[in-house]
Amino acid sequence: MSAGTQWEYTTADRTEQLNALGAAGWELVSVTVVGGAERFYLKRALPSLREQITLEQRKQALSTAEGGAGE
Repeated sequence: MSAGTQWEYTTADRTEQLNALGAAGWELVSVTVVGGAERFYLKRALPSLREQITLEQRKQALSTAEGGAGE
């Protein structure tokens, strides 16, 4: 990851949740135990703007920016 990577964070309270979170791209970074209860802290990189925009959205945005000339 580059120095400009932005992260999002979440927590889980049950170990059963960890496999699903891992499959969704979450990385376990810490575990705490308070009063006998575990809490898992996870992070994953936020997608870049380029990754967030689908091809259709990109086409629509370019068409709008060009005054509809792309259609």
